[in-house]
Amino acid sequence: MQVLRWLAALSLFSNPGCARAEPAPSAGAEPLVEAPSAGASSTSSAASQASGEGAAGGRGGGAFEPLVAGLSVLTSERVDSDGEAHDWTVVRIDLSVHRLQVRARGEAPFAELLDAPDVLVAANGGFFDPELRASGLLMSEGVALARERPGGGSGLLVIAQGRAALQARGTRLPPKADFAVQCGPRLIETDGAIGIRSDDGQRAARTAACIRDRGRELDWVVATSKRHLGSGPGLLQLAHWLAEPLARGEVSGCEAALNLDGGPSTAVVVAGAPELFRAPLGPVPFALVVPRPAPRAK
Repeated sequence: MQVLRWLAALSLFSNPGCARAEPAPSAGAEPLVEAPSAGASSTSSAASQASGEGAAGGRGGGAFEPLVAGLSVLTSERVDSDGEAHDWTVVRIDLSVHRLQVRARGEAPFAELLDAPDVLVAANGGFFDPELRASGLLMSEGVALARERPGGGSGLLVIAQGRAALQARGTRLPPKADFAVQCGPRLIETDGAIGIRSDDGQRAARTAACIRDRGRELDWVVATSKRHLGSGPGLLQLAHWLAEPLARGEVSGCEAALNLDGGPSTAVVVAGAPELFRAPLGPVPFALVVPRPAPRAK
């Protein structure tokens, strides 16, 4: 029944969680699978509209609230150039305090993570096929769970020695990498430039990873439509939002950012904040998790 629900969700949303086509890259970026919409524009005026200047509270509206040491959350609203309002949730992770894991879950309900005593935050990430097998590289605690593949996305989010980095598909991992997930597209390149010049016209809920403070901080960003279940911003709109300050008082956006999948797969759990729970519309076979640190021995 779970698989049938997932297949039904795919029929409802044209940007399924296991889709692997990516929009056109910006000039100089690694070639991706071309999937631009017929009316997509790369003109400066279109990019200006896509930046979402109508976001509530101005660019970088809202402030982070601490959850535990090294972990904070921001919730606000963003309004796109079409006037569509979106819930905007950002979880900020200090990688000197917390590590990340990939947990294989098969068809287990994502809601089970709400009550998991060892989970602080969990989100979806990484493409998968209809058999719920990973479509690209997954690494957790230094162990490869799935290999890198051409169809798994153009980017790799890699963490090594407490520093996050965005790498292009096909590049060598650092020798002490302990976490990696392949997905795409690369929304913000490592030089701070927007990574795509257009999108495929699809609007879907989104999950993205945002690297800050030279890799010492990692933001998980979830954007979902306030009115339409499973919907959200286009990828180009999301990229422009990520290029801006994410919170009040900040002066810059993401140093690099990677799309972590979306549509019916979008999911997030924040311990102690059930109101922030976002349930996927079908199975999510792999969860990206910030585990609760083990208590120190006395």
